[in-house]
Amino acid sequence: MFLTGVSYVIVGIYLLRKSSTMPGRPEFYLGLAFLMDGFSYGLGDIPFVFGADGLIEELGFLGRVFGGGCSFGIALFTWRVFRSGAAWARGLLWLVGVLIAGGLVISALEGDWEGLTPLTGAGFWLDWLGTLAPFLWLSIESSRQYLVTRRRVPLGLIDPLVCNRYLLIAVYATMGALTFFILIPMYIIYELHGTWSAGLDLVVGAAEFVSLLALWISFSAPAFYRRWVSGPGAATPVER
Repeated sequence: MFLTGVSYVIVGIYLLRKSSTMPGRPEFYLGLAFLMDGFSYGLGDIPFVFGADGLIEELGFLGRVFGGGCSFGIALFTWRVFRSGAAWARGLLWLVGVLIAGGLVISALEGDWEGLTPLTGAGFWLDWLGTLAPFLWLSIESSRQYLVTRRRVPLGLIDPLVCNRYLLIAVYATMGALTFFILIPMYIIYELHGTWSAGLDLVVGAAEFVSLLALWISFSAPAFYRRWVSGPGAATPVER
């Protein structure tokens, strides 16, 4: 999990550098989200990696704050790319922010600083719903766009790589959303017995690796992947 956090920081910095060459690019929101996600992992795992047991609650809560910031960045990216002109999408942004902030505040009042009490904590579920929603939203929007654009590829109306990018982003968001559901039984086991499930932990790590790989390829596809997606008989797009 610690190495996953480092990977998110690296990808976040890459996307931020890429977006700096053209202000307003949506990669900025993803880069910021990934950077905060990496910090979230790092802060949550530092006490276990370096033996700083006295700071578990403080760093755990700060990690949750950065995790909430990551999800809000995902929501901003989805709004900016897919629904920038929709009033309901702007309202959803506000709702996500309120759920995350409210969940964190209530968790703090309940004394659940690390967010590990799904059976007894109300703040846990508000935060969980607020951080999950952006991934589900991105999954739906990117999947829908992929289904629309793939019909245009044979006609040469869109670059196959652009179409494939929607699919990869959908994979990233779907796998990211899946981890939220896998974490629930993990946290329940921990709340009841004070132990972590190694098997579920491995599943979460695998899902996050796949999601990270998919998003990396979507913005920086290697040459062999681009050739495979385009294919030798691909039509030449008439619009970019």
